[in-house]
Amino acid sequence: MTTVFLLVLYLGNVQQESNMVFADINRCKYFARTLMRQPAVPRGAKYKAICKPIEVDANNPNVRIYR
Repeated sequence: MTTVFLLVLYLGNVQQESNMVFADINRCKYFARTLMRQPAVPRGAKYKAICKPIEVDANNPNVRIYR
């Protein structure tokens, strides 16, 4: 098992589906900051993004870890 960082995205209070995992927290935080700088969607809801540490099997071919 390997510790990685899952990019979790919220639109308003609703968590959106996400499967982007990063090996480096700084890379994950870069994308989180970039997403939160997006203008509000037409409904007025704002994006919120966080990086959540999780454990994954790095040998699983269904898991793509961005470096």
